[in-house]
Amino acid sequence: MISTLDHSDLQRVLDREHRSARAQREQRQARRQADDARGVTASRPRSFREANYYQHAYLSIGPAQGALLYFLARASGARRLVEFGSSFGISTLYLAAAAADNDGIVIGSEFYANKRDHALANLRDAGLAARAEIRLGDATETLVDIEGPVDFVFLDGEKSLYRPVLESLENRLAEGAWVVADNLDHLAGEPGDFRHFILNQRERYTTRLMPVGKGMFSISQWCGGDKRVDTA
Repeated sequence: MISTLDHSDLQRVLDREHRSARAQREQRQARRQADDARGVTASRPRSFREANYYQHAYLSIGPAQGALLYFLARASGARRLVEFGSSFGISTLYLAAAAADNDGIVIGSEFYANKRDHALANLRDAGLAARAEIRLGDATETLVDIEGPVDFVFLDGEKSLYRPVLESLENRLAEGAWVVADNLDHLAGEPGDFRHFILNQRERYTTRLMPVGKGMFSISQWCGGDKRVDTA
């Protein structure tokens, strides 16, 4: 059986989107270097809900992370996948490929309409539109009515929302469900952040941190259980 990840239409779209993300990243880096040379300190946006930066930035996973994401979802046999932070749809394409091979579906959430439209167009171009749904709006509201069991969760949106989004899904997680979160290297592991939280939920999750590409995943498996470690 040929993996959906190897289909030419999907590879063409992934190559195009990864190139666009890389070009944007290089442009931003060049602007930062120019600002540094002039002694200009650029202000960083504080809220994804207000910042034009986030509305147009890829902030996407790379090919190595996408391949790992696909194989984790594919190998686990996940049929109902949930994604927080679809953005322009690069990660969604990898998840939808796994969903296609497992005869399942991925349900994503994206705050910005332009990003959702772009992601849906990518899915259509790759021939995977039937394997994905992307809900528009705040994930703490758009993902609350997903039917279970949920077999796989990918968290790649606003870091402060990782915990509330995950906890809103816990009563629908299948036994042994996988939860993958990106950008754990952005968090210090201090009380109150998601890195500290997920590593201290041993009664509920088995978790390991894994450097992939230039970032870091936390890869967790849901153990269930009623005990909760308070790490607020």
